[in-house]
Amino acid sequence: MSKTAATATFSEFLRAPNDVLGVLDDAGEVVLTRRNATSLRLTQESTGREELTTLGVVGQLFAASLDESALDRVATRLSVVLPWIALLPKPVHAEFVADFQDTARACIAVGRFDRLSILLHAWEATAQAYADPRVTADGSDLEYLDTPELVAAPERLEA
Repeated sequence: MSKTAATATFSEFLRAPNDVLGVLDDAGEVVLTRRNATSLRLTQESTGREELTTLGVVGQLFAASLDESALDRVATRLSVVLPWIALLPKPVHAEFVADFQDTARACIAVGRFDRLSILLHAWEATAQAYADPRVTADGSDLEYLDTPELVAAPERLEA
């Protein structure tokens, strides 16, 4: 049976750290809420390590189960939680899933997920480009740059 995370304020943690650590021992994790800031998750290091190991096994299983024909099915299923995938042309779905899979596996290996978040935002931006009514449905009129170019923010161009 999994335990539910307990909640404490960051101030409570600062005033009575041993009390909060006692709750941590009982609950398995404590979410520390902070005024005007994001909450913090307090957990035992071994729990975090076990979660990453489990996630790594799931990632390996996911990767091992994919062949070319499965990539489109995975993209279709992912579009439930990432609805913008539907805006990508069908031939691009497999590329997205392969990028996601490779990056997720690398992130799991090092225990940091910043790059996966960056990848998701980049693909979402690509979907937004395909959604532009001035772009052909297959994106054949999009120009991909070999090197990044600095451009002005759109709101500055309208002024």
